[in-house]
Amino acid sequence: MTSSSLGTMWDAIVVGAGPAGCHAAWELGNRGWKVLLVDRASFPRWKPCAGGITVKAAPYIPNELHHLFERTIHETVISWGPDRVTRLHCRKPVGWMVHREEFDQAHLDLVRSLATVRVMEGTPVRGVVEDNDSVRVETGAGTFQGRALVGADGVESVVARLFKGWDQREFVAAFELEGWLPAGDHGIATQFDFASFPGGYGWAFPKRRRCSIGGYVGGQYARQVREQCRRFQSSWSTLQGCEIYRQRGYRLPLGGTLRPYNSSRIVLAGDAADAVDPVTGEGIAQAFRTSHLAAAAIDRFLSCDRALDGYSWRLWKEIHGPFRLARKLSGLMYGHPSAAFRLMFRNRLLCRYFVRVLRGEMSYAGLLARTVLAMPVLPAYRCRGAEVAVEVP
Repeated sequence: MTSSSLGTMWDAIVVGAGPAGCHAAWELGNRGWKVLLVDRASFPRWKPCAGGITVKAAPYIPNELHHLFERTIHETVISWGPDRVTRLHCRKPVGWMVHREEFDQAHLDLVRSLATVRVMEGTPVRGVVEDNDSVRVETGAGTFQGRALVGADGVESVVARLFKGWDQREFVAAFELEGWLPAGDHGIATQFDFASFPGGYGWAFPKRRRCSIGGYVGGQYARQVREQCRRFQSSWSTLQGCEIYRQRGYRLPLGGTLRPYNSSRIVLAGDAADAVDPVTGEGIAQAFRTSHLAAAAIDRFLSCDRALDGYSWRLWKEIHGPFRLARKLSGLMYGHPSAAFRLMFRNRLLCRYFVRVLRGEMSYAGLLARTVLAMPVLPAYRCRGAEVAVEVP
């Protein structure tokens, strides 16, 4: 292939080779479409991300990647500092931990193995031009042409800049420390702490040999998140032994926005489509889900000449509509964190409801509705004591 490839018409071009882009290319390639997958990075690359994947993503993760699940999450610690701890013991898994460098590399290699997919790493996209007959993608390696395009190039998406409302998105800030666990230390549980981070929460996500420690905050507290992460680590004896070897801050685009996510030949997926849970900051499960919807929409467009117009509505119905309510809930939780911790995470019934939300078995609307209905009996489920244990079916 020459550096300028306008002579080759791809069925679909996918920009971005993270979970969303790889999954879109995987589904389209398996359906026989000729796909070009491009990413500005050369893999393996470090992606600042806690590395937690909830079971909501399970239907979309190929079996060939399951060996990269380094831990299965059955126990979660939710705390208000070291002196007030709620331990959730879940019979069914809540999710898994992965190391993103290894997981994303393996995911990309799996997609690369498809005969109908070509992968181009280290290829930054400089511009996208859509016309009546095709989409042209201008890159550092030339210009490529496709019948359709999936924009899955993350929070700073070049593709998403074509869409109305791109400059009106709302963000939260996150900062991550990644360190080596002490040799033989397997006692650290997945943890969420609400005392160390005004306007958000801190996390500790242990894996096989590493641990991700970080914070998720919004608004006026974003500039303090780096220092808050260090204080969070030093305040917990279980985390003090982690040998930090890299750190980085990043932004997350909040879900719950009402704006277009498709044009005549382009759809957005993953962080480029603002598919981040406003309460938890989770993005990987939504990356898989949006890319599944994107691939299905592109497949119908290519095979049946069906317009992509329903894609934005589908995202609103499944993701952004429910996340509108989640934004309000996150405002209450992180605006009044002490009260939220006492009400939600010191109550056995509400803890169980929250785990069901994490698993995708209950929506945020269902959580609020059930909480209201359970008001008369909630005092009977209240937890008392410095450290309590909650069994979750």
